[in-house]
Amino acid sequence: MEPQIVKKPALSLVGLKLHGKLEGMDLMALWNIFGPRMAEIKDGDPRVCYGAMDNYNEATGEFDYLAACAAKNTSALPADMISWAVPAQTYAVFPCTLPQVGEAWMTAYQQWLPQSGYKRAAGPEFELYDEKFNPQDPAATLYLYVPIVSAN
Repeated sequence: MEPQIVKKPALSLVGLKLHGKLEGMDLMALWNIFGPRMAEIKDGDPRVCYGAMDNYNEATGEFDYLAACAAKNTSALPADMISWAVPAQTYAVFPCTLPQVGEAWMTAYQQWLPQSGYKRAAGPEFELYDEKFNPQDPAATLYLYVPIVSAN
């Protein structure tokens, strides 16, 4: 799977966070809580959502996952929500479906990245669920964004 390489401007995400190992996280429950609350985000765009991941601890396998929307204003956050600043970056973008998401992440990191001429850059990686995404449709496309820089 050959990704598209894109430059994305900085953005601010607002949402609900989980911390832990992938095996112990109930991401579906987080999205079920976050979905009805998206309208609370001031200047947010609920048509496009992000599943952002950061702060990976290699020793423990734990990381932060943020179910979020982009927002222009992060000064007044809804209760229990936080904001993350995502810097302008270059990304390798991998399209996939929900049933393929785990396999797509593995392909990105274990196959494509080691032979790509790139290395992972600092900062959050994320799943992007655009306005065409329907979580009830197993064939709906989402996009995995891996921050990259030249390995040279």
